[in-house]
Amino acid sequence: MNQDVLLMTPGPVNLDSEILLAGAQPLRHHRTNDFAPLYADCVARLKRLFKTKHHLFLTHSSGTGGMETAIANLFHPGEKVLTVETGAFGERFTQIAKAFRLEAVPLKYPWGHGAKVEDIERMLKQHPDIKGVTVTFNETSTGVHNKLEPIGKLLHDRGVLFITDGVSGIGALPFDMDGWHVDCAISASQKGFLAPPGVGMVALSERAWAKVQKVECHGFYYDLKHYKKNQDLAIPSFPWTPAISVMFSLAAALERIEKKGIDRVCAHYAKLADGLRAALGALGLEIFTQPDVRSNVLTVINAPAGIHPSKIVREIRDSYGVLIAGGQGEITDKVFRITTIGTIGEKEVIATVGLLELALQKLGYLKELGKGVTATLQSFAKAG
Repeated sequence: MNQDVLLMTPGPVNLDSEILLAGAQPLRHHRTNDFAPLYADCVARLKRLFKTKHHLFLTHSSGTGGMETAIANLFHPGEKVLTVETGAFGERFTQIAKAFRLEAVPLKYPWGHGAKVEDIERMLKQHPDIKGVTVTFNETSTGVHNKLEPIGKLLHDRGVLFITDGVSGIGALPFDMDGWHVDCAISASQKGFLAPPGVGMVALSERAWAKVQKVECHGFYYDLKHYKKNQDLAIPSFPWTPAISVMFSLAAALERIEKKGIDRVCAHYAKLADGLRAALGALGLEIFTQPDVRSNVLTVINAPAGIHPSKIVREIRDSYGVLIAGGQGEITDKVFRITTIGTIGEKEVIATVGLLELALQKLGYLKELGKGVTATLQSFAKAG
């Protein structure tokens, strides 16, 4: 694979040279006044994008590290947590909870279906000792965008902590941490925030922070009390060496997002997703995800009968230098995935649709070319 490959994958997403080159600046020492403004700038911008006025910490990990940080800091061993599973990453929360000796109570949905607040309410009645609920905001394995606001209201009224994996959703979909009563929101640099991998984010409400202070974290590196202590120093810093170069890129990306405006960013991704979905309909390809919970971050597509999805992914990658994603978990052999976030625009989506048509023709599914591209162009023209 060459360096010019176009990433149409759920993350890392496609980045441009300006963001990547920002990370090539000379290093600053993380315990000096030279570094403190960079740290403070990233935290302040992220708080605005999360829409929270409370606590936000940067860890140095993937999104899974942020998920583990949340579980390790918010719950005592033996406490009961409802883990809502709408795909592979909901299942990951269950695995992490069990690893930290919590009593995980999974609420499983068929893949492609979204969480329902009435089901969560029913589980709370069956298990009145539940202390927290985990929900994946945007499930990249299934293309499900879970609606968090009604869940947040329910849990806030019940006094139950609400934790969301927002790794692929925050920065790409409308999100309001404080307004939706989210107690802990987790994200990472390499998806909606348009930076390289390496920086995780854990934001906490005041209610969640109060719980952190009561819990003996079963770990050292991700103990948020260390992060808070260092964040409150006269020269704010990290308890350990951070990913300084990634933070340079993250700061540049966050500045760009804020200049454009998060609402415009989300609308742009929605336009790209609509254009892709129009093409799929014209080509007779079925979307795996139920219509009412389809995400604008990515689309999960059923492979045509008789064609393994890996052949589609490989043909587009090897012949044309565009990388789309295969399936995950129980649908690995059934679907492929195309992402519509990152430093991309209409032309990248049009190109990807055209290359998908070429691949499907070569694999024997399509006879006539152009229907998908035409549908995408018409969708974009209508959107303006």
